[in-house]
Amino acid sequence: MSTTVDLTTVTNAIAALTISGVVIKDSDEMMVSMVSDNGVLMPRPDAFITEVNITPSELSKQNLDVRYTLHYQYFHCAIGQDLFADFAPLLSKIALIIKAFCNDATLAGSIDGGMPTVDVVGPIQDAAGNSYHGAEFSLPILQFLEV
Repeated sequence: MSTTVDLTTVTNAIAALTISGVVIKDSDEMMVSMVSDNGVLMPRPDAFITEVNITPSELSKQNLDVRYTLHYQYFHCAIGQDLFADFAPLLSKIALIIKAFCNDATLAGSIDGGMPTVDVVGPIQDAAGNSYHGAEFSLPILQFLEV
């Protein structure tokens, strides 16, 4: 068990994943504009952490369950003239990202990653307002905290 909420361990573990054809950015590497990059997975700049819930895990209240959800965006490619041409490769990358999230053994011990969900598939925007084919993911995290 940990005595602090260790968000850095979680984001570093996600950034260290290997996914063919996908560059993964950590929370300190987020970019405003994706114009020159394709195939980038990074934390969503707005509402990166949501659904924070801290509850005692036993009667003495010395151990806590800290639950939160992390949100990531995948920027597959800029939207071009043929709106649906890139959907098949996009769906293949989404499957690889979900598989990597589910197989991540580095989130062990005091941290447990839940089943990720795909919240959006289609047009998404970077922080500069540029549109991309992409997806948004939610990853529930449970961390055990000893106080």
